[in-house]
Amino acid sequence: MNDVFNEQLVVRQPNQKDLIKKIGIGIAGAALIFVSMMIPILANFFFVVVIAVGAGVVFLVRRYNIEYEYVFTNGELDIDRITNKSRRKRIVSVDVRSFETMVPVKGNAYEGEVSNFTKLHDFSSGVVNDETYAVIFEQGSERIKMIVEPNEQMFKAIRNFIPRKVKK
Repeated sequence: MNDVFNEQLVVRQPNQKDLIKKIGIGIAGAALIFVSMMIPILANFFFVVVIAVGAGVVFLVRRYNIEYEYVFTNGELDIDRITNKSRRKRIVSVDVRSFETMVPVKGNAYEGEVSNFTKLHDFSSGVVNDETYAVIFEQGSERIKMIVEPNEQMFKAIRNFIPRKVKK
């Protein structure tokens, strides 16, 4: 039997919520610097406080640079989150044969099939397009809805393993 291997990188697009959080982090950093100027002991170490708070703000803001890597190997789909192009964490590892259904997010034709779930994971770019799919599967006692954005090659590989469960 031939081995099937595909990998894909999906860059998460910043949304309005992320922008608000980044602005909030910047405002909190500025407020922290202002408050430290009012405390006599910290005012003596003003430059150290500014550098420490600035580094903290940069660290927190960079955490919103997120990419998802899909790795599909012989029916097993692994999804890793890559933060700031440096830190990788395995988020999901699932056998596609356990998928109940895989349907496009655009359009209401299959909305009923993906409406009953207990947990939602969005591993897409955040922009709904024709390649954005909703997947329902059970893991333990939870019914999970997962939003993914496979490219054509990844989609075909998944569809070859579960042709009756994938809707186009």
